[in-house]
Amino acid sequence: MNAPAMPTAATLPLSAGDGPAAAVLRRLCDPRPEIRPSASASVPLGAVLEAAIDAKLVCLLAHRLLGGPPDASLSRPMRSVLGQIVRANTLHNRLHRGEAVRIVRTLTGRGVPAAVLNGLAYDTALYPPGGLRQFTDIDLLVGAADQDTALDVLAELGFTEQGRSPHTRRRTTGDALMPTVSADITTHLGHTADPAEVRAALARTETAHGPDADGKLPVLARADALRHTLARLATRPRWSTLADAARLALAAPDSSREAVAAVPEPLRAGWAELHSHLPDLVPGPPPVTTGGPGREEVAR
Repeated sequence: MNAPAMPTAATLPLSAGDGPAAAVLRRLCDPRPEIRPSASASVPLGAVLEAAIDAKLVCLLAHRLLGGPPDASLSRPMRSVLGQIVRANTLHNRLHRGEAVRIVRTLTGRGVPAAVLNGLAYDTALYPPGGLRQFTDIDLLVGAADQDTALDVLAELGFTEQGRSPHTRRRTTGDALMPTVSADITTHLGHTADPAEVRAALARTETAHGPDADGKLPVLARADALRHTLARLATRPRWSTLADAARLALAAPDSSREAVAAVPEPLRAGWAELHSHLPDLVPGPPPVTTGGPGREEVAR
Protein backbone atom coordinates (compact mmCIF):
# COMPACT_ATOMS: atom_id res chain seq x y z
CA MET A 1 0.00 0.00 0.00
CA ASN A 2 1.52 3.28 -1.08
CA ALA A 3 1.16 6.40 1.03
CA PRO A 4 -0.55 9.33 -0.72
CA ALA A 5 1.87 11.72 -2.37
CA MET A 6 2.42 15.05 -0.69
CA PRO A 7 1.47 18.14 -2.73
CA THR A 8 4.20 20.13 -4.41
CA ALA A 9 4.05 23.50 -6.11
CA ALA A 10 5.02 21.93 -9.44
CA THR A 11 1.82 19.86 -9.56
CA LEU A 12 -0.61 22.69 -8.86
CA PRO A 13 -1.38 24.50 -12.13
CA LEU A 14 -4.35 23.17 -14.07
CA SER A 15 -3.64 22.65 -17.73
CA ALA A 16 -6.18 24.79 -19.58
CA GLY A 17 -4.34 28.13 -19.15
CA ASP A 18 -5.86 31.52 -18.60
CA GLY A 19 -7.73 31.98 -21.89
CA PRO A 20 -11.48 32.52 -22.35
CA ALA A 21 -12.19 28.78 -22.57
CA ALA A 22 -10.52 28.29 -19.16
CA ALA A 23 -12.73 31.07 -17.79
CA VAL A 24 -15.77 29.05 -18.88
CA LEU A 25 -14.36 25.95 -17.18
CA ARG A 26 -13.90 27.90 -13.96
CA ARG A 27 -17.52 29.04 -14.13
CA LEU A 28 -18.59 25.45 -14.68
CA CYS A 29 -16.70 24.43 -11.54
CA ASP A 30 -18.52 27.11 -9.54
CA PRO A 31 -21.65 25.48 -8.09
CA ARG A 32 -23.57 28.71 -7.49
CA PRO A 33 -26.59 28.78 -9.80
CA GLU A 34 -26.19 32.43 -10.78
CA ILE A 35 -22.78 31.72 -12.30
CA ARG A 36 -23.49 30.60 -15.85
CA PRO A 37 -21.08 30.13 -18.76
CA SER A 38 -21.90 31.71 -22.07
CA ALA A 39 -20.63 30.83 -25.50
CA SER A 40 -19.89 34.43 -26.40
CA ALA A 41 -18.64 35.60 -29.75
CA SER A 42 -15.12 35.79 -28.32
CA VAL A 43 -15.23 32.10 -27.37
CA PRO A 44 -16.48 29.88 -30.21
CA LEU A 45 -18.72 27.11 -28.94
CA GLY A 46 -16.45 24.54 -30.57
CA ALA A 47 -13.50 25.68 -28.45
CA VAL A 48 -15.64 25.60 -25.31
CA LEU A 49 -16.89 22.12 -26.11
CA GLU A 50 -13.38 20.83 -26.74
CA ALA A 51 -12.13 22.27 -23.46
CA ALA A 52 -15.12 20.89 -21.54
CA ILE A 53 -14.72 17.42 -23.07
CA ASP A 54 -11.01 17.32 -22.20
CA ALA A 55 -11.81 18.53 -18.67
CA LYS A 56 -14.65 15.99 -18.21
CA LEU A 57 -17.06 18.87 -17.65
CA VAL A 58 -19.07 18.55 -20.86
CA CYS A 59 -22.19 17.30 -19.04
CA LEU A 60 -22.09 20.33 -16.74
CA LEU A 61 -21.69 22.55 -19.80
CA ALA A 62 -24.59 20.86 -21.58
CA HIS A 63 -26.78 21.12 -18.50
CA ARG A 64 -26.17 24.85 -18.11
CA LEU A 65 -26.49 25.66 -21.79
CA LEU A 66 -29.72 23.70 -22.15
CA GLY A 67 -31.11 25.03 -18.87
CA GLY A 68 -30.40 28.68 -19.62
CA PRO A 69 -32.42 31.14 -21.67
CA PRO A 70 -32.90 30.27 -25.36
CA ASP A 71 -29.77 31.15 -27.29
CA ALA A 72 -30.11 31.79 -31.03
CA SER A 73 -26.50 30.66 -31.52
CA LEU A 74 -27.31 27.19 -30.16
CA SER A 75 -28.85 25.29 -33.05
CA ARG A 76 -31.49 22.62 -32.73
CA PRO A 77 -29.04 19.85 -33.77
CA MET A 78 -26.56 21.12 -31.17
CA ARG A 79 -29.25 21.06 -28.50
CA SER A 80 -30.08 17.51 -29.53
CA VAL A 81 -26.45 16.38 -29.33
CA LEU A 82 -25.96 18.02 -25.92
CA GLY A 83 -29.10 16.34 -24.65
CA GLN A 84 -27.89 12.97 -25.89
CA ILE A 85 -24.56 13.45 -24.10
CA VAL A 86 -26.29 14.12 -20.78
CA ARG A 87 -28.74 11.24 -21.21
CA ALA A 88 -25.92 8.82 -22.04
CA ASN A 89 -24.01 9.85 -18.94
CA THR A 90 -27.17 9.54 -16.86
CA LEU A 91 -27.46 5.92 -17.98
CA HIS A 92 -23.75 5.37 -17.31
CA ASN A 93 -24.05 6.72 -13.77
CA ARG A 94 -27.26 4.81 -13.08
CA LEU A 95 -25.63 1.54 -14.15
CA HIS A 96 -22.58 2.19 -11.96
CA ARG A 97 -24.75 3.21 -9.01
CA GLY A 98 -26.73 -0.04 -9.26
CA GLU A 99 -23.53 -2.05 -9.35
CA ALA A 100 -22.11 -0.12 -6.40
CA VAL A 101 -25.25 -0.78 -4.35
CA ARG A 102 -24.94 -4.50 -5.14
CA ILE A 103 -21.27 -4.58 -4.14
CA VAL A 104 -21.77 -2.60 -0.93
CA ARG A 105 -24.70 -4.78 0.13
CA THR A 106 -22.58 -7.90 -0.30
CA LEU A 107 -19.63 -6.37 1.57
CA THR A 108 -21.94 -5.28 4.40
CA GLY A 109 -23.31 -8.81 4.58
CA ARG A 110 -19.74 -10.02 5.13
CA GLY A 111 -19.17 -7.46 7.87
CA VAL A 112 -16.89 -5.29 5.71
CA PRO A 113 -17.35 -1.52 6.13
CA ALA A 114 -17.02 0.30 2.80
CA ALA A 115 -17.53 3.75 1.35
CA VAL A 116 -17.96 4.96 -2.22
CA LEU A 117 -15.42 7.64 -3.19
CA ASN A 118 -14.87 10.24 -5.87
CA GLY A 119 -17.05 10.48 -8.98
CA LEU A 120 -19.99 8.26 -8.11
CA ALA A 121 -20.10 9.49 -4.51
CA TYR A 122 -20.09 13.13 -5.60
CA ASP A 123 -22.61 12.55 -8.39
CA THR A 124 -24.97 11.14 -5.78
CA ALA A 125 -24.30 13.59 -2.95
CA LEU A 126 -23.21 16.93 -4.47
CA TYR A 127 -24.57 17.41 -7.98
CA PRO A 128 -28.13 17.92 -9.23
CA PRO A 129 -29.82 14.79 -10.60
CA GLY A 130 -29.16 14.02 -14.22
CA GLY A 131 -25.72 12.42 -14.51
CA LEU A 132 -23.72 15.66 -14.45
CA ARG A 133 -20.58 14.28 -12.76
CA GLN A 134 -18.51 12.24 -15.20
CA PHE A 135 -16.36 9.35 -13.98
CA THR A 136 -14.96 6.03 -15.13
CA ASP A 137 -14.82 3.58 -12.21
CA ILE A 138 -16.65 2.76 -9.00
CA ASP A 139 -14.09 3.75 -6.36
CA LEU A 140 -14.56 1.84 -3.10
CA LEU A 141 -12.73 2.43 0.19
CA VAL A 142 -12.23 -0.49 2.60
CA GLY A 143 -9.89 -1.10 5.50
CA ALA A 144 -6.48 -2.60 4.70
CA ALA A 145 -7.41 -5.85 6.44
CA ASP A 146 -10.51 -6.20 4.25
CA GLN A 147 -8.95 -5.66 0.84
CA ASP A 148 -8.67 -9.35 -0.07
CA THR A 149 -12.25 -9.99 1.04
CA ALA A 150 -13.43 -7.07 -1.10
CA LEU A 151 -11.62 -8.47 -4.15
CA ASP A 152 -13.17 -11.89 -3.49
CA VAL A 153 -16.61 -10.27 -3.37
CA LEU A 154 -15.98 -8.55 -6.70
CA ALA A 155 -15.03 -11.91 -8.23
CA GLU A 156 -18.22 -13.51 -6.88
CA LEU A 157 -20.26 -10.71 -8.46
CA GLY A 158 -18.70 -11.22 -11.87
CA PHE A 159 -15.85 -8.71 -11.72
CA THR A 160 -13.18 -11.13 -12.87
CA GLU A 161 -11.20 -9.21 -15.50
CA GLN A 162 -8.05 -7.39 -14.38
CA GLY A 163 -8.41 -3.62 -14.72
CA ARG A 164 -5.95 -0.77 -15.05
CA SER A 165 -4.48 -1.30 -11.58
CA PRO A 166 -3.82 -4.39 -9.43
CA HIS A 167 -6.97 -3.70 -7.40
CA THR A 168 -9.32 -2.81 -10.28
CA ARG A 169 -11.72 -5.43 -11.64
CA ARG A 170 -14.09 -5.25 -14.61
CA ARG A 171 -17.11 -7.17 -15.74
CA THR A 172 -19.06 -7.15 -18.98
CA THR A 173 -22.67 -5.97 -18.83
CA GLY A 174 -24.20 -6.98 -22.15
CA ASP A 175 -25.24 -3.36 -22.58
CA ALA A 176 -24.41 -1.96 -26.02
CA LEU A 177 -23.90 1.57 -24.69
CA MET A 178 -21.96 0.61 -21.53
CA PRO A 179 -20.36 -2.77 -22.29
CA THR A 180 -18.16 -2.88 -19.16
CA VAL A 181 -18.24 -1.61 -15.60
CA SER A 182 -15.17 -1.30 -13.37
CA ALA A 183 -14.66 -1.24 -9.61
CA ASP A 184 -11.45 -0.06 -7.96
CA ILE A 185 -10.68 -1.06 -4.37
CA THR A 186 -8.50 1.28 -2.33
CA THR A 187 -7.39 1.22 1.30
CA HIS A 188 -6.24 4.83 1.63
CA LEU A 189 -7.58 8.33 1.21
CA GLY A 190 -5.98 11.24 -0.57
CA HIS A 191 -4.77 12.73 2.70
CA THR A 192 -3.94 9.60 4.70
CA ALA A 193 -2.90 5.97 4.38
CA ASP A 194 -2.98 5.37 8.13
CA PRO A 195 -5.21 2.31 8.73
CA ALA A 196 -6.61 3.75 11.97
CA GLU A 197 -7.60 7.01 10.26
CA VAL A 198 -9.19 5.10 7.40
CA ARG A 199 -11.20 2.99 9.86
CA ALA A 200 -12.33 6.16 11.62
CA ALA A 201 -13.43 7.69 8.32
CA LEU A 202 -15.37 4.53 7.48
CA ALA A 203 -17.09 4.72 10.87
CA ARG A 204 -18.19 8.31 10.09
CA THR A 205 -19.73 7.60 6.69
CA GLU A 206 -23.02 9.19 5.68
CA THR A 207 -25.77 7.85 3.44
CA ALA A 208 -26.20 9.42 0.02
CA HIS A 209 -29.57 8.84 -1.63
CA GLY A 210 -29.73 8.22 -5.34
CA PRO A 211 -32.70 9.01 -7.58
CA ASP A 212 -34.41 5.70 -6.79
CA ALA A 213 -35.29 3.94 -3.56
CA ASP A 214 -32.47 1.42 -3.91
CA GLY A 215 -29.78 4.00 -4.62
CA LYS A 216 -28.49 4.46 -1.05
CA LEU A 217 -24.71 4.46 -0.81
CA PRO A 218 -22.26 5.07 2.06
CA VAL A 219 -20.06 8.09 1.33
CA LEU A 220 -17.47 9.98 3.35
CA ALA A 221 -18.67 12.55 5.85
CA ARG A 222 -18.39 16.02 4.31
CA ALA A 223 -15.34 17.07 6.33
CA ASP A 224 -13.51 13.83 5.43
CA ALA A 225 -14.51 14.18 1.79
CA LEU A 226 -13.21 17.76 1.72
CA ARG A 227 -9.83 16.69 3.11
CA HIS A 228 -9.62 13.79 0.65
CA THR A 229 -10.51 16.04 -2.29
CA LEU A 230 -8.15 18.86 -1.31
CA ALA A 231 -5.30 16.35 -1.19
CA ARG A 232 -6.25 15.03 -4.63
CA LEU A 233 -6.51 18.57 -5.98
CA ALA A 234 -3.04 19.34 -4.68
CA THR A 235 -1.30 16.20 -5.93
CA ARG A 236 -3.18 15.62 -9.19
CA PRO A 237 -5.07 18.80 -10.12
CA ARG A 238 -7.98 18.25 -12.49
CA TRP A 239 -10.94 20.42 -13.40
CA SER A 240 -13.42 17.78 -12.22
CA THR A 241 -11.63 17.64 -8.85
CA LEU A 242 -11.81 21.43 -8.65
CA ALA A 243 -15.57 21.24 -9.24
CA ASP A 244 -15.88 18.63 -6.47
CA ALA A 245 -13.79 20.67 -4.05
CA ALA A 246 -15.84 23.79 -4.72
CA ARG A 247 -19.08 22.00 -3.90
CA LEU A 248 -17.60 20.41 -0.79
CA ALA A 249 -16.21 23.76 0.38
CA LEU A 250 -19.75 25.15 0.33
CA ALA A 251 -21.29 22.06 1.92
CA ALA A 252 -18.67 21.00 4.48
CA PRO A 253 -18.90 22.43 7.99
CA ASP A 254 -15.25 23.57 8.06
CA SER A 255 -15.37 25.80 4.97
CA SER A 256 -15.65 29.12 6.83
CA ARG A 257 -12.67 31.46 7.10
CA GLU A 258 -12.22 30.71 10.81
CA ALA A 259 -12.22 26.96 10.31
CA VAL A 260 -9.81 27.07 7.37
CA ALA A 261 -7.06 27.75 9.92
CA ALA A 262 -7.48 24.15 11.08
CA VAL A 263 -6.74 22.69 7.64
CA PRO A 264 -3.59 20.55 8.01
CA GLU A 265 -0.50 21.84 6.25
CA PRO A 266 -0.42 19.22 3.44
CA LEU A 267 -3.96 20.21 2.45
CA ARG A 268 -3.34 23.95 2.30
CA ALA A 269 -1.87 23.55 -1.18
CA GLY A 270 -5.20 22.10 -2.33
CA TRP A 271 -7.09 24.94 -0.66
CA ALA A 272 -4.72 27.46 -2.31
CA GLU A 273 -5.42 25.87 -5.69
CA LEU A 274 -9.16 26.10 -5.08
CA HIS A 275 -8.86 29.74 -4.01
CA SER A 276 -6.68 30.64 -6.99
CA HIS A 277 -9.40 29.58 -9.44
CA LEU A 278 -12.48 30.58 -7.43
CA PRO A 279 -11.28 33.41 -5.15
CA ASP A 280 -14.76 34.80 -4.54
CA LEU A 281 -16.06 31.38 -3.48
CA VAL A 282 -13.54 30.46 -0.76
CA PRO A 283 -11.13 32.56 1.33
CA GLY A 284 -7.40 32.35 0.84
CA PRO A 285 -5.30 30.08 3.03
CA PRO A 286 -4.65 31.52 6.52
CA PRO A 287 -1.20 32.42 7.88
CA VAL A 288 0.98 29.43 8.71
CA THR A 289 3.10 29.45 11.86
CA THR A 290 6.65 28.46 10.91
CA GLY A 291 8.45 28.91 14.22
CA GLY A 292 8.49 31.13 17.27
CA PRO A 293 6.37 34.22 17.94
CA GLY A 294 6.15 36.62 15.06
CA ARG A 295 7.45 34.14 12.50
CA GLU A 296 4.47 33.66 10.22
CA GLU A 297 4.10 33.56 6.50
CA VAL A 298 1.05 33.26 4.30
CA ALA A 299 0.65 30.07 2.30
CA ARG A 300 0.14 30.98 -1.31
